[in-house]
Amino acid sequence: MSQTTQHNLGIFRWTLASMAVAAVTGLVVAFWAHDAAEPPPEGEPAEAPLDVEELDVPERFAVPELEEVEVGPAEELLERLRERGGREWPPEDVVEPVTARAFPEDLAETSVADRKEIFYRVMTPVMLAENARLAEAREFVEEAADRPDELTAPEEERLESLAEHYRVDLDEEGAVTDLLRRLDEIPVDMAMAQAANESGWGTSRFTREANNLFGEWTWTQEEGLIPERRGEGQTHRIRVFPSLQRAVRSYYFTLNVGHAYDDFREQREQARAEGRSLDGEALAAGLEAYSERGQDYVEEVRSMIRFNELQRLNGLALRKEEMREATAVEAEEGGLSE
Repeated sequence: MSQTTQHNLGIFRWTLASMAVAAVTGLVVAFWAHDAAEPPPEGEPAEAPLDVEELDVPERFAVPELEEVEVGPAEELLERLRERGGREWPPEDVVEPVTARAFPEDLAETSVADRKEIFYRVMTPVMLAENARLAEAREFVEEAADRPDELTAPEEERLESLAEHYRVDLDEEGAVTDLLRRLDEIPVDMAMAQAANESGWGTSRFTREANNLFGEWTWTQEEGLIPERRGEGQTHRIRVFPSLQRAVRSYYFTLNVGHAYDDFREQREQARAEGRSLDGEALAAGLEAYSERGQDYVEEVRSMIRFNELQRLNGLALRKEEMREATAVEAEEGGLSE
């Protein structure tokens, strides 16, 4: 049997297994959300996301290098991703640092299996890379907290810039604890479910025209997209991102800083304290404020995680490559790479 045939059989079996789970548990809403060809409607979140453009301040992160393959038509993109990232999906443990800057225009015209595979292959390395950035910075803060009187001038500057970026006053009692509560990873299964839900698996207008995976707003970006169903008197636009990675980074920042997600961060902190791994299905309880649908939205995200067996993504690791320091331009933009 050829490798291509084995690969297709693997994807087919995974899809059949997922459908069987949905049939047994009766997740009708989840099935619609996962496999509908049309993206979900352009709804408005219950609380407007942070306008990151107004919050960007200099910060220094170590940035994992990702190889971006040429986008092109969906069929060609999938083949490039398989060539550079390996034929097996999902891999057993290590993900190659290969992704794409955007999704192809014809993504909605592909089969459900291919569309999902492209989505996973593009988004998984990005989400793992962003978590690697946060983990490296978090390790630095933890290590710095153990020797506050021995920090070098560059280390003090970095600690201060991280605290400023994450809106923590280092002069206040418990500042380091508060900073660590905000400077932490987002479980990949939850991020993937939200990205797929909000973007219609990469086919929504916001994603196609603005690389906006999570429906984030802006009030300062003149070139932002105007929502088709924006209410009378409202002035927000849909933020335009230069790449999918920038969109993920902004979403991570919103969950880590936004007041609406205090519960999410507290639950994550408790999981860390108890030595538990970050579980997106459990932590999704802190997403009620993300959508005006509240608890229904939380259950939809959870059902997407279960239906697509996204928990397996939490056990993956990005193949370790050299981590470079952010450039001066990236630092000025809050570490966001162009």
